[in-house]
Amino acid sequence: MIKSLTGFGNTTIDNESDQLSITVRAVNARFLDIKFSGIELNPELEIKIRKEIIKSLYRGSVIVQIYLKRGNDREDRISLDRNRFEQIEQVVHNIQTEFGRNLDLSKLITIDDLLISQDATELADTDLFKGISTVIKQVDEMRIAEGRSIFSDVKIRIVKTKKLLNDIEQQSTNFVEELQKKYVDKINLMLTDSKINEDRLMQEIAIIVDRSDFTEEIVRSRSHCEQLAKVIKSEDPIGKKINFILQELSREVNTIGSKSPNAVISQFVVELKCEIEKIREQAQNIL
Repeated sequence: MIKSLTGFGNTTIDNESDQLSITVRAVNARFLDIKFSGIELNPELEIKIRKEIIKSLYRGSVIVQIYLKRGNDREDRISLDRNRFEQIEQVVHNIQTEFGRNLDLSKLITIDDLLISQDATELADTDLFKGISTVIKQVDEMRIAEGRSIFSDVKIRIVKTKKLLNDIEQQSTNFVEELQKKYVDKINLMLTDSKINEDRLMQEIAIIVDRSDFTEEIVRSRSHCEQLAKVIKSEDPIGKKINFILQELSREVNTIGSKSPNAVISQFVVELKCEIEKIREQAQNIL
């Protein structure tokens, strides 16, 4: 079943007098792009969270916001992040040695960059991953719910597309017959030479008329519609596959439009293009 690329989830975790707020937003994007804001995570925890997101959400722009609100009645236990300070100091030293540039360390970092809140780290390591898992599940459930709505709309568009193809086919049958009769009548009026080979003449007319016949395009368009109807029922990510099928369907419809000078068929082609474009817009938000 179709899943949307759009989703939202949030939760709040209380720990003694502290409160951890977690929000995850997902919107459509070509690939998976994960961004974090809020408290700084230790690298191992961030990697673990990223793996959890990749496993569940697959694709989209995912923004993870994690904020910690400290209680007023609680003392922060802070300490110097010695490793970070030594790394920054070494970088500044290398710049001075290699490029002869003196940098003012105080202009590069603030005291907050060098401090670790022991309680905050402990709270994040203990409860954060569980909260993230809960929020990711909320995002996925929202994607499923929106996917049902998209599925219903796309299904209706496919039915309309098939009907328009039937209308074009019916109109084209009359159009081809009229075209053939038109050419025969016109040539009979223009030609009086009895030496003209009638069989050869009819063969040439058939070739001209055949150039205005788009039966093959209608058959292929119907096939693409059947593929769409089948694909949207899949449990796998299908957004990119739908876009590919729509490209092929658009190509066939454009060919029909270029072949036919018939006004009624041209109107049907315009309506077909509108339906395809509406499906394409929905496909931009399909996983």
